[in-house]
Amino acid sequence: MKILVTGASGYVAKFVIEELAKSHDLVLFSRRHPAEGPHAIVTDAPFVRGDLTRPDDCRSAVSGVEAIAHIGAINEPTDDTFRVNTLGTYYLMEAAREARIRRVVLASSSCALGHCFPATGRPFPVKYLPFDEAHPSFVEDNYGLSKLVNELTLETYARSYGMECIALRLNWCWGPAEIAWRRSPSFQLADHIAPFWAYVDMRDVAQAFKLGLELQSSRMTGFDSYFISAANTMADESSLELVERFYPQYRHLAGKLHMQETFFSWQKAHQVLGYKPQHSWRD
Repeated sequence: MKILVTGASGYVAKFVIEELAKSHDLVLFSRRHPAEGPHAIVTDAPFVRGDLTRPDDCRSAVSGVEAIAHIGAINEPTDDTFRVNTLGTYYLMEAAREARIRRVVLASSSCALGHCFPATGRPFPVKYLPFDEAHPSFVEDNYGLSKLVNELTLETYARSYGMECIALRLNWCWGPAEIAWRRSPSFQLADHIAPFWAYVDMRDVAQAFKLGLELQSSRMTGFDSYFISAANTMADESSLELVERFYPQYRHLAGKLHMQETFFSWQKAHQVLGYKPQHSWRD
């Protein structure tokens, strides 16, 4: 299959490209060549230089491809995050529709839930634990909002044009540098209350993209979203201990959490995509 990878010079894309290149032909799309970016990605795949917020660039990028791994985005709240992330996704989906591309897999974020960057400073209103894709969103920042809107954009194109769209709600994506940092004395448990100590190994992110892109159409429902997480948290303490210490008001909801189990259930991704986290910072 010929797959377009957007945001191809980025950190997440590095691992996705390495995985997909084993069994697919790739076209890479970014404002700079992956080899020119900070991650010095070595690849001989065809490259399209362009900007997601320019419709003609998106049309050039999707020409001749069969599916899209949409990773390009600003990954934190900035003055330009909402414009770039939502407009870029809209133009890409329009180009995909015109080119009759059926499968799009989006790098969404667990932050679509609304817990990552709370503007009010109030604790996230947990309804139940662990979180799953049916848990309501309470977004307070423009990054989480952009990801939620992007999911709605994919859902709209799936409903209106019969496209097959998947949103991977990625937790904090960790490569070797992040794992080394976690194992160092500089790690502070209290600094990661808002994201509920969640992460996912980059190799498991790449696994999820591959599974989503290769999923049989008969198993698709048009659009769906999936939390993609490691099996455990970044903490040494049990998940129940974390709730008792930092979210005591939700102690009554934590009974289903075992050992250092993640707060973000990946069971739906397992049941539909076949995803199962293979890597942990503890390995």
